[in-house]
Amino acid sequence: MSEEIVLHILSRLPSKSLMRFKCVRKSWYTMINDPMFVERHLSNSMHNKRSTSCILVNRFLHSDTSTGEKELEFSFLYFCNDYDDDEHNVNSFVEDIKFPFSSGGQRSGFEVIESLSMIGHCDGIVCLCDSSDNIVLCNPAIKELKLLPKSCLPQLIQCAVGFGYDPKSKDYKIHRISCDGEEIYDQRLVFFPPRVEIYTLTTDSWGEIKNNYLETENTFFWPEYFEMYWKGICYWLGYEQPKEFESYFDRLEDEKKKTMIFLFDTVDEVFHNILLPDCLYEAAVYRFDMRILLWNESVALFGLDSFGTFVECYGLWVLDDFEGAKGSWTRHFTFESVVDIKRVLEFWNSDEILMVDGCGNIVSYNLGTNNHKNLLIYTENLCRVETIVYVNTLVPIMGGNKPESVDK
Repeated sequence: MSEEIVLHILSRLPSKSLMRFKCVRKSWYTMINDPMFVERHLSNSMHNKRSTSCILVNRFLHSDTSTGEKELEFSFLYFCNDYDDDEHNVNSFVEDIKFPFSSGGQRSGFEVIESLSMIGHCDGIVCLCDSSDNIVLCNPAIKELKLLPKSCLPQLIQCAVGFGYDPKSKDYKIHRISCDGEEIYDQRLVFFPPRVEIYTLTTDSWGEIKNNYLETENTFFWPEYFEMYWKGICYWLGYEQPKEFESYFDRLEDEKKKTMIFLFDTVDEVFHNILLPDCLYEAAVYRFDMRILLWNESVALFGLDSFGTFVECYGLWVLDDFEGAKGSWTRHFTFESVVDIKRVLEFWNSDEILMVDGCGNIVSYNLGTNNHKNLLIYTENLCRVETIVYVNTLVPIMGGNKPESVDK
């Protein structure tokens, strides 16, 4: 068998199998570690249209039912589509994964596991953060882990973290937005401007950038919740607020803040903002559980009215004609509220979206049939379940450690 045929076959195999095949022969070890092979395998994995999908889930479970103690659990949720005679059949199975710091206690420089959050995913690399703003990159498929160096800025408050890839420099970047704080002058509450820093994987270092695009003459823009990365752009949900308030308690009024979407260009390292669909401003925005999701290769906004009274605002909008900071929204779905659904999680294919019901069960909802199916996975805390669409790859984390405890 020629080397080209071997390369063609191996580049289409799962990462887990390739890690075992490294031991078969020296030439295979060299081939699998080659950057060109890694890139080819990544391309095949990203464009694989097979029926199997993978979601990485971070959720709370009871570790001790007698005391009510809860433990954070990471799991892979695999889906296999099986549509037969137009029936809605969703086959899934759960595979728990043990990150090197997911067994509690203080491991790898992290705080206790209860504080760990899943920030995002890009090319098989998962970004996680703890309550002390320690950040780690991990590729569980190849058992690589990297704890990032400390920030270049002094200890700040209200930090928000995003993760993506710069296609021009071919580098992975983490951006962090921080607040210097606030002070009271003559009874007026004055906010200090946001500060932005960028970490690049190739240099393994942080650097501060200008925040020109995060303020106007009278307001600041605050990206708050990182949602996803797609084609050189990182997407956030956040808000615009005045630089000053008449008093400390004025800041608590919802109408003082305007919810919007922020886009961070990983190449130019600048922020842009886009308003939500108009009807979401007609109702109180706080009523909605909103997610920015990828749907049919398009950026989409899913709005769920938690109180079930604004049916016209319950649905899916797609961002059209996006260029720079401009774009328009087109509504593709509006449907009746699904009984007892509290959270929107992720699309795992074009018709199926994961949601969480009031009991903590994760369900798959079909947009075409309006049917939903309970899956064999749940959470004990509705507010602390996190999901990302995951792709198994061989992409290395330069300088990363390879702990034996990264296993499944």
